[in-house]
Amino acid sequence: MLEQYLVQLEEVSVTPVSLEISGEALIMNKVSFGINRGEWITVIGSNGSGKSTLLKVISGMLRLGVSGKVKRNREKLSTSPIPIVMQQPEAGIIGSTPWEDVVIMLERHGVAAELIQGKIVEVLEAVGLKERMNQPVETLSGGQKQLLAIAGCLAVQAPLLLLDEVTTMLDPSMSIFVLDKVRELHQSGVSIIWITQKLEELREQDRAIVLKEGTIVFDGKAPELFQRKRLSLEESVCESLGFEAPYAVQVAWELEKEGIQLSPLPLTIEQLTEAVVLYDR
Repeated sequence: MLEQYLVQLEEVSVTPVSLEISGEALIMNKVSFGINRGEWITVIGSNGSGKSTLLKVISGMLRLGVSGKVKRNREKLSTSPIPIVMQQPEAGIIGSTPWEDVVIMLERHGVAAELIQGKIVEVLEAVGLKERMNQPVETLSGGQKQLLAIAGCLAVQAPLLLLDEVTTMLDPSMSIFVLDKVRELHQSGVSIIWITQKLEELREQDRAIVLKEGTIVFDGKAPELFQRKRLSLEESVCESLGFEAPYAVQVAWELEKEGIQLSPLPLTIEQLTEAVVLYDR
Protein backbone atom coordinates (compact mmCIF):
# COMPACT_ATOMS: atom_id res chain seq x y z
CA MET A 1 0.00 0.00 0.00
CA LEU A 2 1.15 3.53 -0.75
CA GLU A 3 1.24 4.63 2.90
CA GLN A 4 4.12 2.20 3.48
CA TYR A 5 6.24 4.22 1.07
CA LEU A 6 7.61 7.72 0.72
CA VAL A 7 7.82 7.36 -3.07
CA GLN A 8 6.70 4.56 -5.36
CA LEU A 9 7.64 4.18 -9.02
CA GLU A 10 5.51 2.01 -11.28
CA GLU A 11 6.72 1.18 -14.79
CA VAL A 12 8.52 4.51 -15.11
CA SER A 13 10.31 5.23 -18.38
CA VAL A 14 12.13 8.38 -19.43
CA THR A 15 12.69 9.56 -23.01
CA PRO A 16 14.79 12.64 -23.87
CA VAL A 17 12.33 15.38 -24.76
CA SER A 18 14.47 16.41 -27.74
CA LEU A 19 13.93 13.03 -29.43
CA GLU A 20 10.95 11.24 -30.84
CA ILE A 21 9.69 8.51 -28.51
CA SER A 22 11.34 5.21 -29.36
CA GLY A 23 12.58 2.24 -27.41
CA GLU A 24 16.18 2.94 -28.35
CA ALA A 25 16.03 6.47 -26.93
CA LEU A 26 14.93 5.46 -23.42
CA ILE A 27 17.10 6.73 -20.55
CA MET A 28 15.03 4.69 -18.08
CA ASN A 29 12.98 1.68 -19.07
CA LYS A 30 9.99 0.51 -16.99
CA VAL A 31 11.58 1.01 -13.57
CA SER A 32 9.43 -0.08 -10.62
CA PHE A 33 10.31 0.06 -6.91
CA GLY A 34 9.25 1.71 -3.67
CA ILE A 35 11.21 3.73 -1.13
CA ASN A 36 10.30 2.79 2.43
CA ARG A 37 10.33 5.26 5.29
CA GLY A 38 13.63 5.07 7.17
CA GLU A 39 15.32 3.07 4.41
CA TRP A 40 18.87 3.44 3.09
CA ILE A 41 19.07 2.66 -0.62
CA THR A 42 22.42 2.69 -2.40
CA VAL A 43 22.03 3.04 -6.17
CA ILE A 44 24.95 1.74 -8.21
CA GLY A 45 25.67 1.91 -11.92
CA SER A 46 28.27 2.96 -14.44
CA ASN A 47 28.22 6.35 -16.15
CA GLY A 48 25.17 6.62 -18.39
CA SER A 49 23.22 3.92 -16.57
CA GLY A 50 20.43 6.33 -15.57
CA LYS A 51 21.32 6.95 -11.91
CA SER A 52 21.02 10.75 -11.97
CA THR A 53 17.89 10.58 -14.11
CA LEU A 54 16.32 8.24 -11.57
CA LEU A 55 17.12 10.71 -8.80
CA LYS A 56 15.51 13.58 -10.73
CA VAL A 57 12.37 11.50 -11.26
CA ILE A 58 12.16 10.68 -7.54
CA SER A 59 12.77 14.35 -6.71
CA GLY A 60 10.03 15.57 -9.02
CA MET A 61 12.45 17.83 -10.87
CA LEU A 62 12.05 15.83 -14.08
CA ARG A 63 8.57 15.49 -15.52
CA LEU A 64 8.85 16.03 -19.27
CA GLY A 65 9.42 12.78 -21.11
CA VAL A 66 8.42 10.71 -18.08
CA SER A 67 5.81 7.97 -18.45
CA GLY A 68 4.44 5.56 -15.87
CA LYS A 69 3.43 6.47 -12.33
CA VAL A 70 5.40 8.29 -9.63
CA LYS A 71 3.40 8.25 -6.40
CA ARG A 72 4.19 10.15 -3.21
CA ASN A 73 3.02 9.62 0.33
CA ARG A 74 1.22 12.94 0.70
CA GLU A 75 1.25 12.68 4.50
CA LYS A 76 5.07 12.75 4.49
CA LEU A 77 6.03 14.59 1.30
CA SER A 78 4.71 17.77 -0.27
CA THR A 79 4.22 18.15 -4.00
CA SER A 80 7.27 20.42 -4.23
CA PRO A 81 10.48 19.00 -5.75
CA ILE A 82 12.77 17.30 -3.24
CA PRO A 83 16.23 18.95 -3.27
CA ILE A 84 19.17 16.89 -4.54
CA VAL A 85 22.69 17.18 -3.13
CA MET A 86 25.03 17.04 -6.13
CA GLN A 87 28.73 16.40 -6.74
CA GLN A 88 29.32 20.17 -6.89
CA PRO A 89 27.57 21.59 -3.78
CA GLU A 90 28.53 25.18 -4.67
CA ALA A 91 25.77 25.16 -7.28
CA GLY A 92 23.13 25.07 -4.54
CA ILE A 93 24.81 27.26 -1.90
CA ILE A 94 23.52 30.84 -1.91
CA GLY A 95 24.61 32.40 1.38
CA SER A 96 28.09 33.74 2.15
CA THR A 97 28.22 31.72 5.40
CA PRO A 98 26.57 28.47 6.55
CA TRP A 99 24.30 30.53 8.84
CA GLU A 100 23.18 32.79 6.00
CA ASP A 101 22.67 29.91 3.59
CA VAL A 102 20.33 28.06 5.93
CA VAL A 103 18.47 31.32 6.73
CA ILE A 104 17.77 31.83 3.03
CA MET A 105 16.58 28.24 2.64
CA LEU A 106 14.22 28.56 5.61
CA GLU A 107 12.85 31.93 4.48
CA ARG A 108 12.16 30.53 1.01
CA HIS A 109 10.10 27.77 2.58
CA GLY A 110 8.06 30.13 4.71
CA VAL A 111 9.42 29.19 8.14
CA ALA A 112 8.31 31.65 10.82
CA ALA A 113 11.01 34.19 11.72
CA GLU A 114 10.93 33.31 15.44
CA LEU A 115 11.77 29.67 14.64
CA ILE A 116 14.62 30.28 12.23
CA GLN A 117 17.51 30.79 14.68
CA GLY A 118 16.79 27.61 16.61
CA LYS A 119 16.42 25.62 13.40
CA ILE A 120 19.76 26.90 12.05
CA VAL A 121 21.64 25.75 15.14
CA GLU A 122 19.84 22.40 15.09
CA VAL A 123 20.65 21.48 11.49
CA LEU A 124 24.22 22.79 11.47
CA GLU A 125 24.93 20.87 14.66
CA ALA A 126 23.47 17.72 13.04
CA VAL A 127 26.01 17.87 10.21
CA GLY A 128 28.95 19.01 12.35
CA LEU A 129 29.09 22.64 11.16
CA LYS A 130 27.77 24.46 14.23
CA GLU A 131 31.23 25.84 15.08
CA ARG A 132 31.63 27.10 11.51
CA MET A 133 28.24 28.77 11.07
CA ASN A 134 29.81 32.22 10.57
CA GLN A 135 32.78 31.06 8.51
CA PRO A 136 32.94 32.27 4.87
CA VAL A 137 31.69 29.52 2.56
CA GLU A 138 34.72 29.85 0.28
CA THR A 139 36.98 28.79 3.18
CA LEU A 140 35.09 25.54 3.78
CA SER A 141 36.52 22.27 2.48
CA GLY A 142 34.72 20.32 -0.23
CA GLY A 143 33.32 17.92 2.34
CA GLN A 144 32.09 20.75 4.56
CA LYS A 145 30.31 22.31 1.59
CA GLN A 146 28.59 18.97 0.96
CA LEU A 147 27.49 18.89 4.58
CA LEU A 148 26.16 22.46 4.26
CA ALA A 149 24.11 21.40 1.23
CA ILE A 150 22.74 18.51 3.30
CA ALA A 151 21.96 20.91 6.16
CA GLY A 152 19.81 22.95 3.79
CA CYS A 153 17.72 19.86 3.00
CA LEU A 154 17.35 19.06 6.69
CA ALA A 155 16.35 22.63 7.46
CA VAL A 156 13.19 22.28 5.40
CA GLN A 157 12.50 18.94 7.13
CA ALA A 158 12.95 16.78 4.07
CA PRO A 159 12.22 13.19 5.23
CA LEU A 160 14.13 11.91 2.20
CA LEU A 161 17.70 12.90 1.31
CA LEU A 162 18.78 12.43 -2.32
CA LEU A 163 22.56 12.39 -2.71
CA ASP A 164 24.17 12.09 -6.14
CA GLU A 165 27.78 10.84 -5.89
CA VAL A 166 28.57 13.44 -3.23
CA THR A 167 31.94 11.84 -2.33
CA THR A 168 33.25 11.69 -5.91
CA MET A 169 35.30 14.89 -5.67
CA LEU A 170 36.45 14.36 -2.07
CA ASP A 171 39.66 12.84 -0.76
CA PRO A 172 39.34 9.47 1.04
CA SER A 173 39.32 10.85 4.60
CA MET A 174 36.70 13.50 3.84
CA SER A 175 34.62 10.95 1.90
CA ILE A 176 34.50 8.77 5.01
CA PHE A 177 33.62 11.78 7.18
CA VAL A 178 30.71 12.83 4.96
CA LEU A 179 29.43 9.25 4.64
CA ASP A 180 29.59 8.78 8.41
CA LYS A 181 27.62 12.01 8.98
CA VAL A 182 24.93 10.89 6.54
CA ARG A 183 24.82 7.49 8.28
CA GLU A 184 24.18 9.33 11.56
CA LEU A 185 21.31 11.23 9.95
CA HIS A 186 19.88 7.94 8.70
CA GLN A 187 20.00 6.54 12.23
CA SER A 188 17.87 9.51 13.33
CA GLY A 189 15.12 8.41 10.93
CA VAL A 190 15.90 10.19 7.65
CA SER A 191 15.47 8.07 4.53
CA ILE A 192 18.48 8.08 2.19
CA ILE A 193 18.99 7.52 -1.52
CA TRP A 194 22.77 7.36 -1.93
CA ILE A 195 24.11 7.20 -5.49
CA THR A 196 27.70 6.03 -5.86
CA GLN A 197 30.16 4.11 -7.97
CA LYS A 198 32.23 3.27 -4.88
CA LEU A 199 31.12 -0.17 -3.75
CA GLU A 200 33.26 0.16 -0.62
CA GLU A 201 30.63 2.63 0.65
CA LEU A 202 28.06 -0.19 0.93
CA ARG A 203 27.13 -1.55 4.34
CA GLU A 204 25.53 -4.85 5.31
CA GLN A 205 22.12 -3.37 6.14
CA ASP A 206 21.84 -1.35 2.92
CA ARG A 207 19.38 -2.09 0.17
CA ALA A 208 21.34 -2.02 -3.08
CA ILE A 209 19.82 -1.22 -6.47
CA VAL A 210 21.95 -1.65 -9.58
CA LEU A 211 21.06 0.13 -12.82
CA LYS A 212 22.26 -0.92 -16.25
CA GLU A 213 21.17 0.92 -19.39
CA GLY A 214 18.21 2.44 -17.56
CA THR A 215 16.92 -0.84 -16.15
CA ILE A 216 17.11 -2.30 -12.64
CA VAL A 217 19.20 -5.48 -12.85
CA PHE A 218 19.55 -6.05 -9.09
CA ASP A 219 17.50 -5.04 -6.06
CA GLY A 220 18.36 -6.67 -2.75
CA LYS A 221 20.48 -6.57 0.40
CA ALA A 222 24.04 -5.39 -0.18
CA PRO A 223 25.79 -8.69 0.77
CA GLU A 224 23.73 -10.54 -1.85
CA LEU A 225 25.47 -8.50 -4.51
CA PHE A 226 28.73 -10.32 -3.72
CA GLN A 227 27.52 -13.84 -3.00
CA ARG A 228 29.07 -16.55 -5.14
CA LYS A 229 27.27 -19.86 -5.42
CA ARG A 230 28.76 -22.30 -2.95
CA LEU A 231 30.91 -25.21 -4.13
CA SER A 232 31.43 -23.52 -7.49
CA LEU A 233 33.38 -20.66 -9.02
CA GLU A 234 30.35 -18.98 -10.56
CA GLU A 235 30.49 -15.21 -10.56
CA SER A 236 28.66 -12.98 -8.14
CA VAL A 237 26.23 -10.38 -9.44
CA CYS A 238 28.93 -7.78 -8.82
CA GLU A 239 31.43 -9.59 -11.04
CA SER A 240 28.92 -10.42 -13.75
CA LEU A 241 28.12 -6.70 -14.06
CA GLY A 242 31.79 -5.72 -14.29
CA PHE A 243 32.14 -3.92 -10.95
CA GLU A 244 35.18 -4.16 -8.71
CA ALA A 245 34.25 -5.57 -5.31
CA PRO A 246 35.50 -3.94 -2.08
CA TYR A 247 38.87 -5.17 -0.86
CA ALA A 248 37.33 -7.02 2.11
CA VAL A 249 35.05 -8.98 -0.23
CA GLN A 250 37.94 -9.88 -2.53
CA VAL A 251 39.90 -11.24 0.43
CA ALA A 252 36.87 -13.24 1.56
CA TRP A 253 36.57 -14.73 -1.94
CA GLU A 254 40.21 -15.82 -1.84
CA LEU A 255 39.66 -17.41 1.56
CA GLU A 256 36.65 -19.28 0.16
CA LYS A 257 38.94 -20.89 -2.41
CA GLU A 258 40.97 -22.25 0.52
CA GLY A 259 37.87 -23.64 2.14
CA ILE A 260 37.44 -20.83 4.66
CA GLN A 261 33.87 -19.56 4.57
CA LEU A 262 33.32 -16.27 6.40
CA SER A 263 29.75 -15.68 7.44
CA PRO A 264 28.33 -13.12 7.19
CA LEU A 265 30.34 -11.96 4.18
CA PRO A 266 32.43 -8.95 5.32
CA LEU A 267 32.03 -5.75 3.30
CA THR A 268 34.49 -3.59 5.24
CA ILE A 269 38.03 -4.04 6.54
CA GLU A 270 36.70 -3.85 10.09
CA GLN A 271 34.21 -6.65 9.43
CA LEU A 272 36.91 -8.72 7.70
CA THR A 273 39.26 -8.39 10.67
CA GLU A 274 36.51 -9.38 13.11
CA ALA A 275 35.41 -12.34 10.98
CA VAL A 276 38.95 -13.70 10.71
CA VAL A 277 39.56 -13.32 14.46
CA LEU A 278 36.30 -15.15 15.27
CA TYR A 279 36.70 -17.86 12.63
CA ASP A 280 38.68 -20.33 14.74
CA ARG A 281 36.81 -19.74 17.97
